[in-house]
Amino acid sequence: MNHIVEIDSLVKTYGETRACDGVALTVNAGELVALVGPSGSGKSTLLRHLNGLARPDSGSVRVLGVDLATARGRGLRALRRRVGMVFQQFNLIGRLTVLENVLTGALGRDPLPRYGIVTWPKADRAAAIEHLDRVGLADRAYQRADSLSGGQQQRVAIARMLMQRPELVLADEPVASLDPESAAQVMDLLFRICLEDRLTVVCSLHQIDLALAWTRRVVGLRDGRVVLDQPTAALDQERLRRVYVPAAPVAVGAGA
Repeated sequence: MNHIVEIDSLVKTYGETRACDGVALTVNAGELVALVGPSGSGKSTLLRHLNGLARPDSGSVRVLGVDLATARGRGLRALRRRVGMVFQQFNLIGRLTVLENVLTGALGRDPLPRYGIVTWPKADRAAAIEHLDRVGLADRAYQRADSLSGGQQQRVAIARMLMQRPELVLADEPVASLDPESAAQVMDLLFRICLEDRLTVVCSLHQIDLALAWTRRVVGLRDGRVVLDQPTAALDQERLRRVYVPAAPVAVGAGA
């Protein structure tokens, strides 16, 4: 089995709080995994360990074969080029055009200074337009990013992530700031593209209905611990809601 993520006995403490408390998790190539749980359960902290933004106090984290506890400098940068991120707040540069924002996804492999669209290689510009077409925004390529709606901006962020050519996609509450209709559209787009491109996805979500609708496996976290790990097909909303209730026992099962 091709393991993209391998976490064993991960512990991360902030002050008196154990954000991750002995977490063990394996994610295989091509899996679409949702992390669910209440605020403070450790979802974002776990994601931050997967691209080296956080380092474990103890335990091990390996991503794409790289040990994140020891990766530094060039090795860490090389890994991050292989890991795409989709954020809750889009993180676009509002004054730049949509196309320029998508092109920044290529900076990890081509870090030369760029001053305007014409300074990018023609192949990169063509690829950026293609990615915008996939998210339905090719006609907005030369529009300022901050003139778009929230859902449109998140679609630009997805195109930027694709420009990076990632093997693993991390999405941290990617639709939390969107209305229900836009959230459904963005989730459908994100997971359809990742399925088409055979990308591995680990996505933190608060909305359990979205986790059930779009992911293939659900990992529930509470108080920094894994309390649920099941194929989505074996779950329903009631079982997922119990992840959010401290007094309710939830058995950990084998992942898909």
